[in-house]
Amino acid sequence: MGTEQEERTPDLFKNDVPAAGQVTGGESVFISAAEGAACKIAFFGNSITRHGRAEQLGWYGDWGMAASAREKDYVHRLLSYLEQGGRRVSYCVANLSEWERSRDGRLLDGRYGAAFSFGADIAVLRLGENAQLATHLAAFSACYAALAARLRAGGARVILTDLFWEYAPFDAFVKNLAEREGYAFVQLHDLGSRDEMKAAGKFTHAGVAAHPGDAGMEQIAARLYAAIRKNEQGNMPL
Repeated sequence: MGTEQEERTPDLFKNDVPAAGQVTGGESVFISAAEGAACKIAFFGNSITRHGRAEQLGWYGDWGMAASAREKDYVHRLLSYLEQGGRRVSYCVANLSEWERSRDGRLLDGRYGAAFSFGADIAVLRLGENAQLATHLAAFSACYAALAARLRAGGARVILTDLFWEYAPFDAFVKNLAEREGYAFVQLHDLGSRDEMKAAGKFTHAGVAAHPGDAGMEQIAARLYAAIRKNEQGNMPL
């Protein structure tokens, strides 16, 4: 990737939070089942969705990276929105960073199998930053489309987002895929270029600090919630 492209998308290409080891193998999928839940929502993501403790990065949380607390990351802010009206929600959080960088389909039935057997009513795909898009755009795009199709075939209403750190070729692909296949689409790429949406100054590690801070997480959650509200018809269990 040339210098001009790197200057346009510095955080995507300069982010040095490793894709490997974001969570341990046995913790790649977390499920919280609420008795009498009216909705089951699954989040398929990367470090923005959940990153385990990584002292070498100066990160001591176990939730969406760079949020100040678990309840401040986009997953838990969205859950709060959903539950404000008294609705009980069961949820699944799957960190797919290993699949994201390897595109190894065997991981979907092995390491991440529990996320697919969860039976989500709503599935949020919020990933792509670790996919080595500069060299593997076409290959990852095909895998991404297949993942969305698999989730829909399993009965989920699928919500796609573009990247937090803008990369126009993939962002456009996701938007076009959503329009073509009838998935909901949420734009996020405008957030990653705004320091107030990141954790700038909150962490010494530049890659961690480039992740969405509390304000960025809130924006992600609010936009996802707006998409859910817009589409809560038919078999949407809300």
